[in-house]
Amino acid sequence: MSDDTPRLKRHLLDDDFDEQELNRLENAIKQSEKLQKSLRMYNKAVEDSDDDRDDEFYKQRIQQMKSSIERKEKSQGNMARVVSPNDVSKQQASSSSKQTPALRGVVTGEFDGSRIWVEPKSAPKGEYGVDLPQGLSADDLSVGTEVALNPQNFSILDVLRKRKDPDFDPVSTDKTFGDVGGLDEVIATLRRNVGIQLDTDRREIVKEWGLDLDKSLMLVGPPGTGKTLLVKALANEYDADMFMVNGPQLVEKFIGEGAKKIKRLYDQARSGDRPAIVFIDEIDSIAKKRQENRRHGGEEVERTMSQLLSELDGLDQASEGQHVISIFATNKPSIIDPAIVNRCSAVEVDVPGPEAKEEILQVHTRQFDLADDVDFGALVEEMPETYTGRDIEQICKQAAITAVYADQSLEDIVVRMDDFREALQDLKDGNIGMEKDFLGSEEIHEEIFA
Repeated sequence: MSDDTPRLKRHLLDDDFDEQELNRLENAIKQSEKLQKSLRMYNKAVEDSDDDRDDEFYKQRIQQMKSSIERKEKSQGNMARVVSPNDVSKQQASSSSKQTPALRGVVTGEFDGSRIWVEPKSAPKGEYGVDLPQGLSADDLSVGTEVALNPQNFSILDVLRKRKDPDFDPVSTDKTFGDVGGLDEVIATLRRNVGIQLDTDRREIVKEWGLDLDKSLMLVGPPGTGKTLLVKALANEYDADMFMVNGPQLVEKFIGEGAKKIKRLYDQARSGDRPAIVFIDEIDSIAKKRQENRRHGGEEVERTMSQLLSELDGLDQASEGQHVISIFATNKPSIIDPAIVNRCSAVEVDVPGPEAKEEILQVHTRQFDLADDVDFGALVEEMPETYTGRDIEQICKQAAITAVYADQSLEDIVVRMDDFREALQDLKDGNIGMEKDFLGSEEIHEEIFA
C-alpha cells in the first residue's frame, strides 16, 4: 500500500482475521477511496480513545467492511466496485425487519444497589427500573445522563455522547467589569439578580430559602450604551458559557424553522456542565407585539416567539444542574410583546451622564500615553449629552490615530488635548462614527410592515 493509504490496526484484528483475509482487505482498501476515508475515521477513533469498547467497535466496522467486499465479490466476481460500510449498514437495516432501533432515554434515578431508573423519550411516559449494564459503573450513569435503551425491556445499551451544535458554540470573551465605564449601578444590579444564580454557593442558599428568582432579564437602552459588553463581562466574571445571537438571525423564511433554531439554542445551553447565559440582541426583531392582520412573514415570527416563550417557561422547571439565564437587549421596548416583557426583569442602560463619560474616557485611554494638557472634564463639557459609550470609544480611537499619524519621529508619542478635540469635531461633522448626514432623522421612514 502507498504511504498515504491508511493501514489496518492488525494487532486488534489478529484474533478474528487470518493473514490472508487481512491482505485481501488491504488490497480492497487500496482500490477504494471510500474505504480509505472510512478506515481513517475508524483508526482515528481508536487512537483518540483508551476505551476497550472502541476497540470492539473497530472490529465490528472492519467485519462489516469485509462482509461488504465478499458480497460484491460473490455477485460480480471482482472487487472493482466496493460498497462503503455506511451503505452496508443502511442495507442491513432496511432488509432486516427483526432489527429494531434503540430508544433514546435519560437516567432519572441513581443506582440503589439493585437497579437504576430510566425514562424513554419516545415511548409511553414513565420511569423504569433496570439492571446496571455490564461495562458501565454507577458513576457513568448519573441523573440526567442520556442513554440508549433496548426497546423491548428498556435496559441500558450504552451511554450517549452529547452532540455539540455547530451553529451555537459558546462565545469566548476576556471582558471584565473593569472594561465597563460609567455603569456601576447596572453592574451592581446584574451581580445581585444574575450573578447570584451563577454562583454555586449563593445559589444553594437562595434555593434553601425557597426564593424563585427570575431567570430572564431585559437590557433596555439606546445603541452603543454597552449592553453587549455588560453581558460579555458577566459571563467571564462568573465563568459561564455565553451563547450570543442577534434576533434577525432567528428569523427564517419557512414556517417553523425559527422555532427549531430557538429550541436548538436552548438545548445546547442546557447540555453543558457549566451555568450558561443565552443572550439575544435585538430581541424586538422576533418579539414584536402580535397583531390580528399581520402581513407576510408574521406567522413565522410569531411561531419563533411562541417557542421562545415556551423555553422561558421551561427554565423554571429545569432539572438540577441546568442553570440557564436568558438576557435580551433592545432599544425599542415599546414594540415588544407584553408576553415577553412580563417574563423579564427590566434593567435600563441609559446614555451616560458627565461623570460616567469621564469614567468611560479613562477606561478607553488607560493604555495611552497622555499629554499633561489632557482634561477629560473639559472634553466632556464639549460633548453633546446624547453621546454614548460607543461614541466616546470612537473619539479615543481617532485621537490616538491622529497622534500617531502626526508625529514624524515616532518617538515619545503622546495623545494631546487637541487630538481629542479634533476627533470630537470629526464625530460631530460625521467624518467618523455613525453620525452621518445621510442618516438624518428626516430621511428615516417608519416601518410599514407589521
